[in-house]
Amino acid sequence: DEDTFRDMPKLTRYMLSNKLEYGQNDETKWKTSITTRVLDETRIGGQIDFDEKNDKGSDEIYGQTVELRQADIWSKTSYKINEKHQMSFMFSGFHQQQNSFFGTVKYDAQQTNAYANMQHEWNYRTNFWLKTGISQRYLNLNEDIAFTSNELGRTYDGNYKRKELVTGIFAENTASFLDDKLDVTTGFRADYHNDFGWQFTPRALGKYDFTEKLSLRASIGTGWRTVNLFSENVGLLVSSRNIIFEEVLKPEKALNWGVSMTQKFETENIYGYFSSDFYRTDFQNQIFPDYDSNPTQAIVKNFEETSISNGFQADFYIEFWEKLDFKLGYNFLDVFRKVNEGKILLPFNSKHRFLATVGYQAPNEKFHIDASMHWYGKQRLPNTSDNIEDFQRPDFSKAYTTFNTQISYNVGKFEWYAGCENIFDFRQERPIISWENPFSPYFDTSSVWGPTRGREFYLGMRYRLAKK
Repeated sequence: DEDTFRDMPKLTRYMLSNKLEYGQNDETKWKTSITTRVLDETRIGGQIDFDEKNDKGSDEIYGQTVELRQADIWSKTSYKINEKHQMSFMFSGFHQQQNSFFGTVKYDAQQTNAYANMQHEWNYRTNFWLKTGISQRYLNLNEDIAFTSNELGRTYDGNYKRKELVTGIFAENTASFLDDKLDVTTGFRADYHNDFGWQFTPRALGKYDFTEKLSLRASIGTGWRTVNLFSENVGLLVSSRNIIFEEVLKPEKALNWGVSMTQKFETENIYGYFSSDFYRTDFQNQIFPDYDSNPTQAIVKNFEETSISNGFQADFYIEFWEKLDFKLGYNFLDVFRKVNEGKILLPFNSKHRFLATVGYQAPNEKFHIDASMHWYGKQRLPNTSDNIEDFQRPDFSKAYTTFNTQISYNVGKFEWYAGCENIFDFRQERPIISWENPFSPYFDTSSVWGPTRGREFYLGMRYRLAKK
């Protein structure tokens, strides 16, 4: 769109994964699954004339480079003692090395995560199960931020280190009543964080089957987590905004509850369902950068006042002869804060979304086609009213629609597929504020609310060593 910036980054990715399984509980009492993965990825973005070999960190031509190296492992081993007792052990480990440039911002990070969980499952009565266990979580995160040029006077460079050790105990009880029509699960966790002390998270879930095809579910519980600010909000590093930390960040905490209903229907040649869900989250503390107070800053602090997310979703699905299927979905999301008795919508959330899909599989099962339509309602955008007029943006984005389709054809062990995403080529034109001068105080990518890369075709092939 002639703004001198790439609409999508150049990407080179190599990934290798492997999964090993051994045993079955009924046959050997032991069952083990181990999954490993390694990833090497390079992304290059920014202005079209940017040369990643010579222009990293340049203050004359804007570019972005992200180099990722990842390795992770996940395993679960279970041992069936007898019909009433079972032990299981889970372990996961993850390491990432990242070296990046975002214009004149140099960001390097090393992260190591490890998690271990041992639990005992006990079927202590007919239709009653008790799960108890202990867990250990470890995080070591080291982030280095430096500026190759700092004419804007940004102040958030430095070394950010975090080490977390979280030891937890938990118990979960599941019970069935009324001839298995009613299932009730109650659970409780107690975690001790090396910096924030004890954290308690109770939770309860229930499911009642009015008939074989009509069921109602409900849940309520609390949750908490610590925030990785830079990796979760990488847009902060991309723009010219200064990041202001007003205080030490505490863990995010929230109470969430919800209800859902599912009605299935079925005849000899037709199967389908209708479902609806409502979920609400009330935050006791929330970390979300403030983009509105100052267009040249992103203010980060604990928000312990009223912050709420209300979500409703309805889905209708119908399938004919196991060959032709349709799905319609609607999603409502109201995410806001209350500040000085006023309701402030959080940016980049479409309050209304709509989805429609259709799929067809030929009787010989060799040919399959899918098509989908996604409609996104308007989104609130960060406040830019204090910018000079040329760099101001509307308060809300436009609503927009995208269409996608894919066709696949099976020949023996080969599956050929082709598709097109964003068929009608909708894109947000010139989403970057002050793209003419990417090193000015007004340069900002935080108003990206829609697709920037337009219509995309793809073609591929899969080869299966053996059929299941």
